[in-house]
Amino acid sequence: MDVARDDAASIFEAFAGEIGGVDLVVISSGTGHLNPKLDTTPDIDTVSVNVIGFMKLAQAAMRHFLKRGSGHLVGITSVAALRGNRDGAVYAASKAFQSVYLDGLRELATKSELPIAVTEVQPGFVATAMMKTDRPLSPLVRWLIVASPEKAAQQIARAIRRRTKHAYITRRYGLIAFLAKFLPRPG
Repeated sequence: MDVARDDAASIFEAFAGEIGGVDLVVISSGTGHLNPKLDTTPDIDTVSVNVIGFMKLAQAAMRHFLKRGSGHLVGITSVAALRGNRDGAVYAASKAFQSVYLDGLRELATKSELPIAVTEVQPGFVATAMMKTDRPLSPLVRWLIVASPEKAAQQIARAIRRRTKHAYITRRYGLIAFLAKFLPRPG
């Protein structure tokens, strides 16, 4: 479903009611634009989908799980959440919002003492139309950091089955995320 629709939460609630409830909700809402010129229109599109739409559907899912007494919410964020990006600042910020929001929902689930899991999946580059770079990647870099959609899907499915709190996709991004904390910032 399109999370950017004003009635996204209502559509979810109606659907969940129609089928007698849901146990798993995966929110893979994401759009982003390389926007070094800081044009407002593409950034508003990104915030509409990645922040507002994500939040509305996550809230609807959590309300459903709290009422039902169990469930599993999975949010697909991005390693872009780890630090700013000069050409995609709003995309990185919106993914950071998703990451922190899921953390807050996980705390809410824990406080409820109900068996509700919240999983954050943070993919790096996956060879899809969503993958955008400001310049082509060398074959070696591509081999090192770009996952096939199939490999990403396998690792995401594994994280869901295990009800993991957090998963980097591919797992090597865990090392990249760790190193990113210590790498100097440009400028």
